[in-house]
Amino acid sequence: MFVRVDGALRFDPEPYNRKLGLNSSGKVHCKVTGGVAPTVQWFLNEQDPLPEGVTSQNGTLLVTDASRRHSGQYTCRATDGDHSITAKITLDVVVSPRVIEPEAGQQRHVSVGQTVRLDCRASGDPPPTIHWDRNLTVLNRQQNDVDEEGGVNASFSRLLLLKNGSLLIRDAVEQDSDRYGCTAGSAAGLDRKELVLIVHPEGELPPSESTGVAGKAVLVSISVAGAYMLLVLALMVYCRRRRLQRRQRGEKMELEMQEGREKLVEEGEEDKKNQNGAAVQNGRLLPLDRDSGADNSEVSGISKASKKSGQYEHLSIPRTLLTEEITLGRGEFGDVLMAKIDIVQVRKLRTKEEGDCEPQIKPVLVKVLTTKDEVQLAEFRRQLDMFSRVRHENVARLIGLCNDADPHYMLLEHTDWGDLKSFLIATRSEEEDAEYCARVGPAYVPRSERRAEQLGPHHAALLAAHLAAAAARLAAKRITHRDIAARNCVITSQLQLKLSYPALTRGPHSHEYYKLHDQLKLSYPALTRGPHSHEYYKLHDQVIPLRWLPSEAVLEGDYSTKSDVYMFAATIWEIYTKAELPFAKLNDNSVLERLKIGKQEWVTPSAMPDKMATLLKRCWSHSPTDRPQFSEICEEVGIILKEITAENASQHSQTEVEE
Repeated sequence: MFVRVDGALRFDPEPYNRKLGLNSSGKVHCKVTGGVAPTVQWFLNEQDPLPEGVTSQNGTLLVTDASRRHSGQYTCRATDGDHSITAKITLDVVVSPRVIEPEAGQQRHVSVGQTVRLDCRASGDPPPTIHWDRNLTVLNRQQNDVDEEGGVNASFSRLLLLKNGSLLIRDAVEQDSDRYGCTAGSAAGLDRKELVLIVHPEGELPPSESTGVAGKAVLVSISVAGAYMLLVLALMVYCRRRRLQRRQRGEKMELEMQEGREKLVEEGEEDKKNQNGAAVQNGRLLPLDRDSGADNSEVSGISKASKKSGQYEHLSIPRTLLTEEITLGRGEFGDVLMAKIDIVQVRKLRTKEEGDCEPQIKPVLVKVLTTKDEVQLAEFRRQLDMFSRVRHENVARLIGLCNDADPHYMLLEHTDWGDLKSFLIATRSEEEDAEYCARVGPAYVPRSERRAEQLGPHHAALLAAHLAAAAARLAAKRITHRDIAARNCVITSQLQLKLSYPALTRGPHSHEYYKLHDQLKLSYPALTRGPHSHEYYKLHDQVIPLRWLPSEAVLEGDYSTKSDVYMFAATIWEIYTKAELPFAKLNDNSVLERLKIGKQEWVTPSAMPDKMATLLKRCWSHSPTDRPQFSEICEEVGIILKEITAENASQHSQTEVEE
């Protein structure tokens, strides 16, 4: 567990504060380097014994079935002879948000012209904040006819967001009929419930909604509902008890197997077993029909949802349509290929059309699913859902899924010019290339043999606008990308950027790939191989794009739209620096330490417009709440692009006059 290195004792890295959900389990690692044979122990407060339900083994603090009494300050003490060091953390036990009202699937019927109030009540600790959305589009003050209680337009805005979490709709019209969602969120998580609002023409309101019912019928209904609620509560208590028993058994098993399985499995050469002993299906999107662990785990929920037959049949494409397959590298699920496909044949499969048409051969990116890890299988499904739900000109299109044989293939739209990072490197002049090499030394990424025209200020702003539009589209669908970077964007010969997800982390640049085991435990799925591997950092057998991520994602595994905002700004920085490596003069340990103490400072390039630099600095704010929304980013980048375009047009006209 501990590395024996000459020198003084030190934590590598220092333990950090954690938040655990009530009745959940979790770990806090305390790793020490230096000394000869250090011993590591955990204590409550300074030196009190650990409370019941909290154990310490090999420097790892393990909490099973977290309760309120487990909250407090804990101390990790490492001792080697006469030398001793300590680190303190705060452990908070929180209650995940739960939306109490509205009930899922609830319907509200009102007549045109009425004022309707949609209530949202939620519980949780810390108290959650409430947001309303309409058909998955968040309602906020930036939209017409929407204001908040106490706002300057609150007295006459038709849609009013009340401070108690309710949504007030005045003078309802038929166009207000839609799905409305209430989301409660806090540091403990998110919960969301939807209701359907139906606005009827005047005089056509259903009788059950407009006239009321007799007292006896109401009494009978209440009695039936009460009996039903008692039954549901009894079942919930029973199921909860069963879940706790399963989780405790699972934690015990995990502790016993910890020493034997804490090593990196490279190239898929080891056969894994999941926790209940069932073999994991290699290269398949759908796992075996077995229970895979605790019922309340995210992976378990996704796996069970994926077992429904035919869930991905509408995406199915036979692998025989692929030609000219070329391996680009390896990613988080397995090999990543580039291939060709006839889009006409794909269209015929979907529409059942007959007849001969001229072939349209297009390049596609192929992500091969050979992993056996349940978390990565869940991430594969997440990416499938993301690209199938989002249709936008600046987001790579999901072509389909080859699931007729193992391993499964995810097919994404590719472009004739390939990834944005390689394109940006190709735009460097010889002088810029030499200057970059002299400045960063070993982190230098040389130019490829391919050459591209220099990018003008309006070109860079145009690419920024494309990326902002793509990210805003994902945010509007409440989807997080989690790896926005130049390497994960593609570009067409018409200079159109598309946000994609190759996630190559091992290939030609493998000498720049950095590994460090047993540092932090994150929820982010492992990304493992490809040509840009120097841009990823190994943490607890997982690889993350360390230099592109904010601290809350690196240290807490907390990914959100606001972490995507941070990564968006890092990618715009790449565009204006022509694919420089962020913080190229720092090694990965230094980058991690700076993130932990909040001193990771970005420096904007001189070629970047002042307004763009100001926007990016807001996006890099240490606190996620201080970062702007993507809707605001789109608007500001659009204004910058218009100003640069107008300035170029003016200069061009002036040049023509002088000539």
